[in-house]
Amino acid sequence: VVKHLRVDREEKYEIVEKWFLKDLDMIDGKEADTDNPYFDMHFHKVYSLEAYSCASKYTFARTLNKLNEMYLKKDLKIVNFDDTYLNDDSIWSSNNRDCLVLMRICFYASNLLCLSLCPLS
Repeated sequence: VVKHLRVDREEKYEIVEKWFLKDLDMIDGKEADTDNPYFDMHFHKVYSLEAYSCASKYTFARTLNKLNEMYLKKDLKIVNFDDTYLNDDSIWSSNNRDCLVLMRICFYASNLLCLSLCPLS
């Protein structure tokens, strides 16, 4: 965990806590259906954290998952996250999430419009 400090015009970062990935048992996103930057990391005790944004929370979870796959290959549980945004092979995963979410909403809206215009026989 890094603490961000701003002293006059200078920005400083201070390491507050360190953890080992091998000790991480689970990442709990708390609510997969809402835009929520809060999550829990389960080590020997549970740490409740807040990310800068929901997108950064998902980026952090994806990064931990990739590091785990590359180096540890252990069963890391990632719960209460939307799988669509966790997988890099998804069309919706990108650094520019806001535009992609908007595109997804427009896609669903156009489908609803087309369905509403279809005549029922």
